[in-house]
Amino acid sequence: MNYFKYVLLVAALLGSQANSFSQTPNGYTKEQWESMQRLKSHVSYLASDALQGRQTGSPGEVLSATYIANEFKKNGLKLLGKNGFQEFTMTQFRIASDDCKMKIESVGGIAMPQVFKLNRDFYPLSKSVDFDSCTGEVVDVGYGIIAEKFNKNEFEGASVAGKIVTIRLGYFGQSENPHSELAQFADINTKVENALKYGAIGIVFFRNDSNEVPPSGKLDRNVKPCSIPVFYFRANQPIPRNIQLTLVSKVISPETIGHNVVAFKNNHRRKTVIICAHHDHIGFNEYDNSRYKGPQAIHNGADDNASGVAAMIELSKQLNKWGLRKNNYLFIAFSGEELGLLGSKFFTQNPLVPLNKINYVINIDMLGRIDSTKKTLTINGVGTSTKWSEILKELETDTQNIKIATTESGLGPSDHASFYLENIPVLHFFSGQHRDYHTPDDDEERINYVGMHHSIQTIKQMVCYTKRKKLDFVKTKDVSPGQMRFKVTLGVMPDYSFSGTGIRIDGVTPERPAAVAGLLRDDIVIQIGDFPISDMMAYMSALGKFEKGDRAPVTIKRKNETIIVNVTF
Repeated sequence: MNYFKYVLLVAALLGSQANSFSQTPNGYTKEQWESMQRLKSHVSYLASDALQGRQTGSPGEVLSATYIANEFKKNGLKLLGKNGFQEFTMTQFRIASDDCKMKIESVGGIAMPQVFKLNRDFYPLSKSVDFDSCTGEVVDVGYGIIAEKFNKNEFEGASVAGKIVTIRLGYFGQSENPHSELAQFADINTKVENALKYGAIGIVFFRNDSNEVPPSGKLDRNVKPCSIPVFYFRANQPIPRNIQLTLVSKVISPETIGHNVVAFKNNHRRKTVIICAHHDHIGFNEYDNSRYKGPQAIHNGADDNASGVAAMIELSKQLNKWGLRKNNYLFIAFSGEELGLLGSKFFTQNPLVPLNKINYVINIDMLGRIDSTKKTLTINGVGTSTKWSEILKELETDTQNIKIATTESGLGPSDHASFYLENIPVLHFFSGQHRDYHTPDDDEERINYVGMHHSIQTIKQMVCYTKRKKLDFVKTKDVSPGQMRFKVTLGVMPDYSFSGTGIRIDGVTPERPAAVAGLLRDDIVIQIGDFPISDMMAYMSALGKFEKGDRAPVTIKRKNETIIVNVTF
């Protein structure tokens, strides 16, 4: 055991006496040592089992938010919002209630009631409306495929309006030709959009081939439901014609409240600097974003992101010592980051200080695992202002303690991306990926507090060097997270909080297909080629149907206009 770890162990054992140590490790002043002790204290609490992984909206997340608010208050900051909290709502999950029903009312006009059993005989799919029902005649539309390039439309002439349609999964001849071009028209989401277009009041999917994989009965909380019941019927045959059928979709979608924590150092200046870190983590893996495959366990998230929060709290404490008076300073602990930047996106849409008054944003996400050999701190986003490169040249770092690596892009899977999309310069400080990421092994004892100390000194220098500067904003060449899952990309950053029909564009990447075609931020994409776009699921489904070099018309809503532009992928 090295000397530093030994002292940490002794300090932990002595509890409240730890701060009374007069001896400090070689090379560190008493002040520096006490700072590291505070970092350890913050991480130890935030990453303790008592907080149960700080899942957004959970009691542990509330404890985390309360702790951070109290620390901000102790450090002389003014709490904004509701005693420091900015609350937002999110859907926890969607589950079919026992009130879901599928019932045959009559056959050929003769009452012959037959009630099917939920989960045994049928279940609602993710696209199914939350609360609605329908009764109507059943019409079979085959595979429900519309494909103009094959001169195929199975809805045409079927008199679908006002009726319930039955649709087979897949496409004709799938078992013989699993790579047919028809596959791009055969996903459930596209078939639902087809049925809605022709006025169906309900949809029942079924398997025509017992080898066909049935759709999942797990309702995706991120999928925007459509306006009608959408069920899967387990029988491998269609429901006979001349039947009156009733579908009742009752889906429970409870919401919970996430808590951003916001505190302000008001120097009565025109510009404000934001220093932020997300305080949520993934709890017991309720939303399936763990890399761990074992039995249920708490994911304490010591590095991700108790370390970033601890650094932010420490910076808020040291702020007064630096004599910084040329900017105001806003400290924010975001929640919902692990579920799609929910908290930071909510803040940019409901800012507690005007966005046009924000000078720049420093985001600290995973600062606790500086490799003891490589000693590399990564700073992302240095291309978002011309000033960053100037300041980086001024940094005084001992390469024996810390080495700096940089990337240009302002996008990335962390909260700074929400501000970059508002044309605000950003930096993201990151100590590196490791095998404990998003597993129960991301615990406090693995944190490198010496590395955190040197990283914080680097952040301090960046803040101090910008105290008199007004930073310009530069758009960077960005790579959207996850785009490599598709053969093509539109080159846009979707607004994941948009709840209307289609996907609203939150950012356009220069030189990519959308930019070349003239698409703009706040445009709402409602159709790509033959494929209607109702939500993110439909958007991703549509992208998967194009090859590089394909050309397609894209229909968008821009303010009060509907516009069609041609995009080449």
